[in-house]
Amino acid sequence: MRQCLTNPESGYYIKKDPFGTEGDFITSPEISQMFGELVAIWCITEWIAQRRPQRIRLIELGPGRGTLMRDMLKAFQSFAPFKNTIVDICLVDASPTLRTTQHLTLCDSATTETEDGFSSVTRYGIPIKWYINLKEVPTDVTSFIIAHEFFDALPIHQFEHTQNGWREIMVDYSVPQVKTALSLPGQTRSFDEDPKFHLTVLPYYTASSKVGPESSPRYKSLPVKSKIEISPESWDVAKELALRISEQRTPKAPTGSGAALVIDYGPAETIPVDTLRAIKGHHFVSPFEEPGTADLSADVDFTALKLVAEQEGHVAVHGAVEQGDWLHALGIGARATVLASQQSTLEGKDRIAKEYHRLVERSGGAMGKIYKVMAFTPRGTPTPVGFGGEVMDQGDDDVE
Repeated sequence: MRQCLTNPESGYYIKKDPFGTEGDFITSPEISQMFGELVAIWCITEWIAQRRPQRIRLIELGPGRGTLMRDMLKAFQSFAPFKNTIVDICLVDASPTLRTTQHLTLCDSATTETEDGFSSVTRYGIPIKWYINLKEVPTDVTSFIIAHEFFDALPIHQFEHTQNGWREIMVDYSVPQVKTALSLPGQTRSFDEDPKFHLTVLPYYTASSKVGPESSPRYKSLPVKSKIEISPESWDVAKELALRISEQRTPKAPTGSGAALVIDYGPAETIPVDTLRAIKGHHFVSPFEEPGTADLSADVDFTALKLVAEQEGHVAVHGAVEQGDWLHALGIGARATVLASQQSTLEGKDRIAKEYHRLVERSGGAMGKIYKVMAFTPRGTPTPVGFGGEVMDQGDDDVE
């Protein structure tokens, strides 16, 4: 998965812009401005609940075209007290193609190459920097981190519980018919066609099969013939998010400050099984045909993220809740009504209605049910809006 998506020469994300109607898939921010606006509102409500830290950093993991951050920044313009606390914006993306697109979306000024990446200034006068890895982003101020459709692209391992213990499911290939049965030293065999990739269960154990399925009681108790998917890289990122929040401690924020918002698709509680998929031209295709030309992804194990975050940091984990419920709690119905009233044509009003329904509907595998939302906040702070909490103003005392 990692090579197919981010290989420096032929990786899917390295070579192209996969988003939008001209790409291979459409994400929630590309559907409607309402999505980014409500993510912005959530950040503001959480900032208020945490006693309004004076200096914050916005971090987005896998920012796509920059559409989500653009809509968030537009929304922040109506909330000067929050906007004025933003020290800078940090975007984490491995794709030079998408970094260029993000710059065009968010900035008018040129980029400058620095020792730790690239930097520029947004149209709203906020410094912005690009990084390849989250661990490169400074931890000196309170961070509000957004990870929208980021975890689903991180590599997974698949395992099957056999009579002989856990065995890893690996990518293998079948050898096609050989034109020449033998080859002399220094010669290579020629094939009628390219090798065909497929999955296979290894008959012997690997280091991963000895460690991964034994890492949690969730896996140990599963019966023979069970299959599971594990993403160690996702665990590492969840740990990093939790540590960034819990390490920002001050006398007025003894358990840390900041928040992380994860929006992705996957089961809220169960373990993902056999979810590796490829999308090309808005259609599902085989992950093993023309590697590097299609988007690869797998369901996110939200429970695994929750367990890692709670274990590694002094954070409270909220959710996962369905995207439709979360958006409604943030007020998408009222926002859609306002936007529709501003349209002068029936076509415009119909467009707003379709955008709204696409984001929140639950039937037929719509986004409102499949996509989940999870938040990490400092332990002891109020339950966030969208997860059962209300807007809680803890006072105007400044938190550095």
